Amino acid sequence: MKSLRWIPILLIPLIAIDAISTEEDSVKDQNQLLETELKIAQTRHIYFIFDLKDKKVYVKARGLVFRELEIKKIRFWGNASVAKAASLIKKSTWFSPKRGMIKPRTNNKDEEFSMETLELKDMPANYTLILEENLSISVRPKPTDMISSLWSIQYPAKWYLTRPVLTVWYALWRKPFTSIEIVLEKNDARTLYWSFLEGMKGIVFSPGSHP
Repeated sequence: MKSLRWIPILLIPLIAIDAISTEEDSVKDQNQLLETELKIAQTRHIYFIFDLKDKKVYVKARGLVFRELEIKKIRFWGNASVAKAASLIKKSTWFSPKRGMIKPRTNNKDEEFSMETLELKDMPANYTLILEENLSISVRPKPTDMISSLWSIQYPAKWYLTRPVLTVWYALWRKPFTSIEIVLEKNDARTLYWSFLEGMKGIVFSPGSHP
């Protein structure tokens, strides 16, 4: 029984080594993020960081944060580097916002001229961001009532049915496949759709993830 007393003491060096290794990995991950961001921040372009560690989406330019969106929930599928940068190819949604047709003015002076403008409330909250290198980010609004909660039940089933199929498909072509699903507040989801334009860069920060 006396020999058992030495076990906690013998475990101390192992715990210390593990803690040091974890801290070193964290520093390496942060450095990789900074190196990736620096290449984009040197330009004048707006870019986005999807921080899966702190559950935040940052809208930035030249290293300055313009907007911060809180991620309520995350699902991750596939392999990705710690800090992966890719340009937005397109935004896929069932109901894309469309501006109304502008009718030319007639000679009738009594006719009022008005132009329909798109606002934040017109933006979809449920969509998928398709980025380069077969990276997709599905954005979903946080359920706010019973109906939306019941409707959101379909997402996990769809996720675990489609992702394996897509993984196999891309594997046949020897291409990587990474899929992320994030849940935001409804207005935050609309804000992301409105502000993330095609051609803009997005960085997915996934600490501890390696290809």
